[in-house]
Amino acid sequence: MAIEFEKGQINGNFPVFWRGECKVLPGDFRLTDELPEGTIVKKGTPIKLDFDRMECKLCKAIRIIAGGTTTKPRIAKGSFVVKGETIGEQTVSSINSTNANYDELTLSAANEAAVEGAILAVGTALPDAVVETTFEYTKKMSFQTVSAGYDVLILKDVAYPVPSDWLQGWKLKNCPTIGYIRQ
Repeated sequence: MAIEFEKGQINGNFPVFWRGECKVLPGDFRLTDELPEGTIVKKGTPIKLDFDRMECKLCKAIRIIAGGTTTKPRIAKGSFVVKGETIGEQTVSSINSTNANYDELTLSAANEAAVEGAILAVGTALPDAVVETTFEYTKKMSFQTVSAGYDVLILKDVAYPVPSDWLQGWKLKNCPTIGYIRQ
């Protein structure tokens, strides 16, 4: 009698936060972004806080993938970018999201930085916190709230993409207790 081992795959995600540790700011922040119903906003997504109003907005970035051009870059899914936002000095004229593997942006002019592997900021907001708990956006609530995290090490290969101009060294410019590492 012999033991037979069978290979199999188990679905799951690699953790975004190193050791799962993240400090949370007291109170929740109202999300000011409008997102499609059911959009999943994952933990570690960068946000900009407004303490006076107890509000926040997503700090958006795109990761350029192979196959596009500098006027029609292909980007990874999950960027939250919408028509009318700016990438560098170019405006997003339209977004084609019919492909299951990527979205294709149409920019108002060529963006020479939009090459495969680049991570580019959308707009000008610099993040000062991250989403602490993954949530599903819904308009069924009176308003969507977000738990804001700080004092955390984020695994950058797993997390939402972060442009280098948001960082000072390996930490966020506006919140040096948030670091991006590779492990």
